[in-house]
Amino acid sequence: MSVIFKKLTKVNLFWLGAGTLLAVFFLLPLVSRDYQEYAVGLIQAYPYLAPLLIVVFRFVGMVLAPLPGAPIAFASMALLPWHEAWFYNFLGNEAGVIAAFFIARKFREPVVAHFAPLEKIHRWQERVSAHKQFWAFTGLRVVSVLAFDFVSYAAGLTKLSFKTFISATLLVDIPIGLLFFYLGGVAVKYSILFFGAFAVILVVGALILKTVPAVTGGNGKSVE
Repeated sequence: MSVIFKKLTKVNLFWLGAGTLLAVFFLLPLVSRDYQEYAVGLIQAYPYLAPLLIVVFRFVGMVLAPLPGAPIAFASMALLPWHEAWFYNFLGNEAGVIAAFFIARKFREPVVAHFAPLEKIHRWQERVSAHKQFWAFTGLRVVSVLAFDFVSYAAGLTKLSFKTFISATLLVDIPIGLLFFYLGGVAVKYSILFFGAFAVILVVGALILKTVPAVTGGNGKSVE
């Protein structure tokens, strides 16, 4: 019995050590201003590990809001075919939003505060509470596509069902993601100028989407 216990202890210590090393490897740069440069540089330096790195960084970016995912997306498009870049970004992104939802649902504000600013979470929480029906929340997802790391936590703090949350998320994320990576892949493949135009369109679209919540309800609640 003692032999089995010692073996289990060794296994647990091994996984604890491995987990600690991985955490240090991936998470220490997150406290640095060089996070984007670190993430992109790592993906470019180890192209064979790119799929795993893309998934991990997109996941971390959704859980530790607000870490930008655009640099990871552009780096992946430069290294991989557009459909592969989309798939790995999609996996990491969706895993992250699901994790954020359940962190908020289970542990509430005291834990959420360690991952994202509560002021922004509560602001989105009011909007989600006013859009708990499927199509209403889907519409909110469209206008909040650039802030969905916050919306995931906000949704978890409300009574919105997980079924509605994940269904609306997939309905919005899949077509938008496919379009984004297809156009980005074409831009990377055929022309730097086209890539620049694509980036400009992306920035303009981001600014428009950012102003939509303010237009749809100045008190924090969207107008039906």
